[in-house]
Amino acid sequence: MKLYRSLAITFFISIFFSMACSRTTIPPSSSSAGALTANSAVANPIPRPFEKHTLTSGSYLNQFIRPEIRAKLDEEPTGDADAGYDPSTLDGGSTSDQASSDGAVEEPNETAEHQPGEADESFKDGARLDTLKFAWARKAFGDGIKASPTNTGVIVVYADDNYFDMERLMSYIEEGRDKIATASEIGGERVQVVYGGYRASPQVEMWIVPQGGPMPEFKPEQRPKAE
Repeated sequence: MKLYRSLAITFFISIFFSMACSRTTIPPSSSSAGALTANSAVANPIPRPFEKHTLTSGSYLNQFIRPEIRAKLDEEPTGDADAGYDPSTLDGGSTSDQASSDGAVEEPNETAEHQPGEADESFKDGARLDTLKFAWARKAFGDGIKASPTNTGVIVVYADDNYFDMERLMSYIEEGRDKIATASEIGGERVQVVYGGYRASPQVEMWIVPQGGPMPEFKPEQRPKAE
């Protein structure tokens, strides 16, 4: 009788310990933790910077200077090196003579200058002036967006809004955006143009944003204090 009682006690004790062990939590393995980290990265994509360009090529930005600023510049004494220098104010005869002589010298080189380069291949139907104005509008940016149907593009514009007419300047950037979209055969709605804040030199930053990713962080410069 005592033997049966001791066996029963041993049986119940073993059941109790097995239940206690089954309730113990097992920490996830390192591979499981790595998978969780990877899944978090997929669920929270970040925008990828593509290129940054300073818009200082040529003098075409002069057309975007605010009228009141341009009027003030015209009132100040200027020299030949002034940004608002207008060659049409020169003597007509000397200008025409110089133009004709320059044309005779430069004409053989015109064909070479118009040879299609990287920008010309992207925008064959554009004029040479457009090629210079929109050198920043790289087809490669549109191709990077096109690589995934869920990618979108963001062009961030930085400029001094007290100096430039931002509405007209943004329209110019949007025109370049449309050229990129046409060259890469994507919809223009996939590339957004936004103003990022003040910078002394006008710049554009191009970003590729995966699906679900946030807008790129704006990093304007500190505006100098008025004296």
